[in-house]
Amino acid sequence: MRTKLVTVVAVVAVSLVALVGCSTQARAERKGKEAGDQICKAKNASNANEAQRHLNRANDRLSDLARFTGTDIKQDVRDLNRNLDQLSNGHGTQQDISAIVSSIEDARRAAVGNTVAAYDGLLEALANCD
Repeated sequence: MRTKLVTVVAVVAVSLVALVGCSTQARAERKGKEAGDQICKAKNASNANEAQRHLNRANDRLSDLARFTGTDIKQDVRDLNRNLDQLSNGHGTQQDISAIVSSIEDARRAAVGNTVAAYDGLLEALANCD
């Protein structure tokens, strides 16, 4: 009887750990998607003020991701700040987004855990950027 109880407790504990891990990865992916959505909105902005407003929101989301994942994505992703600055003039192009996507894909190869999920969210949002 005692071994059955220990087995049940162990199974419950492992299940809880797995659920917590999945939920943090889902949150990281959602936060990455939110940042990517704001970058996409900056690209599609009709003027510089609107683009800057969306970039400020994207930077806030990226800072939030850094706190959540423990990885400063803006430092990890090569040339991200320069590419975001190019979007700030209100005349973003698909080429700007392609450069960001390429940099994120490069950084994703060396990432682990929640950071991979965050990059996946960013890439998903940017893939839908028209």
